[in-house]
Amino acid sequence: MTDPTHDEIGNLRRRVERIEAVEACRGRFNAYLYCLDAGHLEELLGLFADNARLELQNFPPGTGGNLLYTGRDEIRGLYSAFVGEGARHHSANVSVVPSEALDRVELTAYFQTAIEYTLTGGIYELQLRPRVADWQISRMRISSTWGWAVPHTDPPFLKEKFSAGTLRGGRPPSADGIDWD
Repeated sequence: MTDPTHDEIGNLRRRVERIEAVEACRGRFNAYLYCLDAGHLEELLGLFADNARLELQNFPPGTGGNLLYTGRDEIRGLYSAFVGEGARHHSANVSVVPSEALDRVELTAYFQTAIEYTLTGGIYELQLRPRVADWQISRMRISSTWGWAVPHTDPPFLKEKFSAGTLRGGRPPSADGIDWD
């Protein structure tokens, strides 16, 4: 006869593992956005698996071009031109779904990217896979689906560095925390 308490504990462990996977992958996605805007290229590249695949649809936005980068070296070539260059990336409607075996997680999110006199948006689609201590992006598709550019002659009204005035240099919180006093 099976011990119902043992089964219940096993079920709870699986549920906790799934919740931890969801939160870890959501954190990795947010770290991607932070690193992208703050200019932390090496940290951003560390979020990707060695053989990751990055697909850009309609990139640059509005051109209809589709680009493919495979592996960190190719991905570095793309991001070295964009990381920390004044864009601000925002996400919403983030959905994170782990596989039953917890060997991958699928994540989708809407995004908006604000650049001087331009606002674009679309959808992120990611697949993350576990590694020893965390999760890595194994595949990412960024589909730019809309945007506006505003004609202008005046300089932007606010062009502060991403980390200006922040407590952690524009980085997300860590388990170490900071001393607010």
